[in-house]
Amino acid sequence: MRRHPAKSMMRMWLSGLMLAMLLGGCASPSPIPPEGQALLARGQLEEALIRMESALRDNPNNAELRLAVAQIRERIMARQLQQLQAESEQRELARRQQAEGAPVAVEKPPRGGLDKPINVDFKEATLNQVCQVLFRTAGLNFVFDKEVRTDQTISIAMRRTPVREVLALILRSQQLEQHYINADTVMIYPNTPGKAREYQPLSVRSFYLTNIDAKSAAATLRTILKARDLVADEKQNVVVMRDTPEAIRMAEKLLAVHDKPEPEVMLEVEVLEVKRSRLQELGLLWPSSLMLSPLASTSGGALSLKDLIASPKSSMAASFPSFGINARAENGDTNLLANPRIRTRNREIAKIMIGDRVPNITTTSTATGFVAESVQYIDVGLKLDVQPTIYLDNEVAIRISLEVSNIVNQTQTKSGTLAYQIGTRNASTVLRLKDGENQVLAGLISDEERASGARVPGLGDLPMLGRLFGSKRDEGQKTELVLSITPRLVRNNRRPGIEQSEFSIGPEAALRPLAQDMSYFTEAVPATTPPTIPAPGVVQ
Repeated sequence: MRRHPAKSMMRMWLSGLMLAMLLGGCASPSPIPPEGQALLARGQLEEALIRMESALRDNPNNAELRLAVAQIRERIMARQLQQLQAESEQRELARRQQAEGAPVAVEKPPRGGLDKPINVDFKEATLNQVCQVLFRTAGLNFVFDKEVRTDQTISIAMRRTPVREVLALILRSQQLEQHYINADTVMIYPNTPGKAREYQPLSVRSFYLTNIDAKSAAATLRTILKARDLVADEKQNVVVMRDTPEAIRMAEKLLAVHDKPEPEVMLEVEVLEVKRSRLQELGLLWPSSLMLSPLASTSGGALSLKDLIASPKSSMAASFPSFGINARAENGDTNLLANPRIRTRNREIAKIMIGDRVPNITTTSTATGFVAESVQYIDVGLKLDVQPTIYLDNEVAIRISLEVSNIVNQTQTKSGTLAYQIGTRNASTVLRLKDGENQVLAGLISDEERASGARVPGLGDLPMLGRLFGSKRDEGQKTELVLSITPRLVRNNRRPGIEQSEFSIGPEAALRPLAQDMSYFTEAVPATTPPTIPAPGVVQ
């Protein structure tokens, strides 16, 4: 039955007036404790009721105390009814606005009885008495398991603590547990494995993961939360968990922190190889040899040594190289530029190869005469391996391995196959750069100088005139390799806040959060509305 708000206000006002007249009109010493009067004057009705009931137990036949306790209860009930009526009207307004398509503006409801801070001071009180006080304070109904002893004594003193935490601490100190049957009914049972399986509700939740592996996520939940049942579906990348609602909410918060996209970076690489060659050859080419050979005899017979010594000059043939002049100069500049851009994930190796694959033939023969040839390909050119490590402060550590190779010479084996002589230059280092910072690696220089000459013995050693009796060749080649690299972050993770990276899970024997209000995360499991936890309310 719904009460009219005006009548409730009038009745509460009259009750307060009668109580004030009762408390202030007596000239004789009042049995009402002064602490209760002070609490009542400040509007702390629940605390005043506790003091009044304590005084009533000492004077059970005092009519003045009984009337004061009844009127305080009436005021508490009237205030609770007003709160319920305000909440009902607000829900009705939100429903109407949603039906009309208007934006819903819902105010935050006032804290319920379980969230209200209270002061308690129990000394050798039984469990039944404590539950009666909490019933009057928060409007909770209690159901006890048959194995729960309600005559257990409890001593506890707390100030400004929510009713929910007071109840949890009292039950934990007595090796008891609680289970909410509905919004305002609590089942209290012994904290034993058998009773936990009987009363503790279980839920099943499927976590659809986006970035981390399902097998790794299941191992994390099993280690941190001691989850009961976990199934990792690697094909769909889903983790299915069966556990208590508290453990599932903690698993959701834990996965929301870990299921982040992998950081990525774009590496802009420039490789420049500068080669300079110089050749200068100047001088006179004098004949370096003279060859004499006898002419064939007229008789057609073979020449003997006696005939060769006795032969006249006219029967001897002479040959020597021609005379010439060398005057040549050559200069060459070669620039080889590679400008690759490669995108890679965090801690993944990216490889760049610019060049040719040269075949290297290997011949194998057996004792039976069978000959087999195998071909192996060798990479010749520019090879670059980079492995980035991306940090949360937008810095990138890059492990670089650079190799530049070219074919220097070819050698032909006895079997006719070609073998290649390959020259290489390697550089390996680790850098740590900021986003967009450029770094140039230089100094890989190869400098080669060659000088050769040919001259007439004796005459070629004369100063100043020696160049007229010889030729000189000067050759030089210088190669420098320059590497420029610039990291540009494509995506990076942000450091999570303390409210996300740290949360309480309660004691190891029973994992649970210390409070029901936990942050809602949608990164691990997207949802349209955040999950709500039914909080015990106050219904009269």
